[in-house]
Amino acid sequence: MNENNRNMLLAIVLSAMVLLGWSLLSDRFFPTAAPQTQTVDNGKVKPIAQPAVVPGANAPQAIRARAVVLGETQRVRIATPSLAGSINLKGARFDDLVLARQRETISPTSRAVRLLSPAGANGAYFASFGWTGQGVAAPDANALWTASAPTLSPGKPVTLSWSNPTGQRFELIVSIDEGYLFSVRQRVVNLGAAPVAVTPFALVSRAAKSSDASSWTSHVGPISFLGAKAEYGIDWRRSTRIARASPATAVAAGSASPTNIG
Repeated sequence: MNENNRNMLLAIVLSAMVLLGWSLLSDRFFPTAAPQTQTVDNGKVKPIAQPAVVPGANAPQAIRARAVVLGETQRVRIATPSLAGSINLKGARFDDLVLARQRETISPTSRAVRLLSPAGANGAYFASFGWTGQGVAAPDANALWTASAPTLSPGKPVTLSWSNPTGQRFELIVSIDEGYLFSVRQRVVNLGAAPVAVTPFALVSRAAKSSDASSWTSHVGPISFLGAKAEYGIDWRRSTRIARASPATAVAAGSASPTNIG
């Protein structure tokens, strides 16, 4: 081995040590600070408002067989060349989804790769959409929605609807392509006597961390996109520490500005 090759190999080894070592040292010596809870204004200590728990993210439940959980509620079937599963009409949750063409192993008889799983089953992982508002009853995790069709498939969208006693009808217009793309349009029809103001939101809830390993070349963990910037700095260990420091804090993706509906 000549001197140039030796120097190149040494540079690669040192670079790898820096990249791998920094992740370990930063967690140990520069831990994520707990969220600030107080501030000083004109010499007075005032509490800082903390994020409210987002509707739709359930508390932990006893684990049961997935087939049992799926059979407890009415559902809209999902059928495409690439995906199979169902949408839960209780809470309008997207909580049952598998890849129709991909298997867990190279054996053609192995199980299909599962993406989403309902709350109460092993590996609970689901997405949902909703609204929040003052003085208006919005659908929550226990709301029973009505579907315009029994099956969601390419070219055949399904509208999910739920109405409150004061005349507001909440709708999710769901469509899907032949690949993997869902499109969900949120709409509120106000048939009441007065205007209402609501804020739409979307969330993804996961009960347990992924079994895949995260490394400096492949991030596995929470990701946010806020203020036109992607944030990858929170890994599973840091998110666990943050949750322990502030257990009432919930994180939602896809929040939007309040909408006035006349």
